[in-house]
Amino acid sequence: MAIIMKKLSLIFISILLFSCQNKTVQKERMIGFHPNKAAQDLGWHLGTQAAIDVVIALDKAWAANDYASMKEMFVDTLSITVPEGKVFRNFEDFQAYEQAQGEASWEFLYAYSVDINPAIGGEHVQAGFSINSTDEQGQPVKKQYHESYYVVNGKIVSLNQYGQRVLE
Repeated sequence: MAIIMKKLSLIFISILLFSCQNKTVQKERMIGFHPNKAAQDLGWHLGTQAAIDVVIALDKAWAANDYASMKEMFVDTLSITVPEGKVFRNFEDFQAYEQAQGEASWEFLYAYSVDINPAIGGEHVQAGFSINSTDEQGQPVKKQYHESYYVVNGKIVSLNQYGQRVLE
């Protein structure tokens, strides 16, 4: 019985030391600040490739107009805000909006992920795109988009799009 207690004590002490050391490393790796007052003592950390892969998969489905696959990548309680400020709370309304926008082509320029608190999950993936489309008169239009995704457990919870027209 004493041997079992000694082993359990060693395991407990090891876990305690590792968790304290891990928190120190996380604090050292924190950078920046967050506008949420509840997160003022937290900084940003690098995210993971897994969250970025969700956005990459969404881009591939979007390029193929595979809305069924796209829908599966979002949670049911999604929030999507487009550059004009309109907010969609369900995928079907967003799909109808997208299909009414007409044809466009784009180049996926970059993506990175940051995390406000790696201990609780959920990552903020930032992505950039160069978009080519046409206006109402059929004239070419170039835009730059920045998209901000919040990904939790492999699903997109929110997407905020920001765009600006590129003037020649």
